[in-house]
Amino acid sequence: MQIRQYYADIGYKPFLFFVIFGVTADDIHPSRSRHHVDRLPESLEISMLNRPEHSEYIDGFFSGEMGKVLRESSAELYEKCLASENCIIIKGRIEEDSSLDYMRNVIGIIQSLMEEGAAGVLDFPTFSIYSPQSWKDRFFEKEVNAQNHVKILYSQEPDGYWLHTRGMAEFGRPDFSIMGAEIGQFDEFRQILDQMIFYGGQGVLFDGEFRLHTHSGNAYVINSRFMDDFDNDDFNNAYCEVTIVNSAEKASN
Repeated sequence: MQIRQYYADIGYKPFLFFVIFGVTADDIHPSRSRHHVDRLPESLEISMLNRPEHSEYIDGFFSGEMGKVLRESSAELYEKCLASENCIIIKGRIEEDSSLDYMRNVIGIIQSLMEEGAAGVLDFPTFSIYSPQSWKDRFFEKEVNAQNHVKILYSQEPDGYWLHTRGMAEFGRPDFSIMGAEIGQFDEFRQILDQMIFYGGQGVLFDGEFRLHTHSGNAYVINSRFMDDFDNDDFNNAYCEVTIVNSAEKASN
């Protein structure tokens, strides 16, 4: 069991949504010993779609902003998954999340489907698509670490760059947002977000003032304000507005 070290039940549960392309329900038979699956987490639903009946719904995964992101990440994998006749959806909220076993089980189930010939898997909350090999290399037979699942994104805004995460919903915690960053701050701010992702995966709710140490050896005091806004399309999740209170130099004094 992989216990979440700083877990508290705040009534805010993880949400998972994976689409595995090129397999059917007949391909679902994970092994406890081979895939480390002991059960399907309660409240998760597995459904099967096929193109004759659900073509419009399936095509929706490959259109709009998400379709653009998926094609840019791997045009070949995009086309391969788009051409699949069937897909399996694993979706739902996790009720028991004091450990990360729910994610280990889902990773194992998806790995078993990859071994049955799946074309690839879409991680819907993060707009990420993985080939069978990249899924295995990134997630399978490894400790569950939110840093492997959550994306850090950036975009240029009128007052500087906006750095933010996508995918913390999979760990039942809000995403993070830093506004007004300068190019020279990218590396340190990404490291701050990376630490917040790790500890959020371990159960921390960042609401208030915190001190964080980055991999480069610097320390920062941050203020994180929890925004209970689940309707924000930038995250599809609640989020935290993160402000750097003290720079590395001041925080180390």
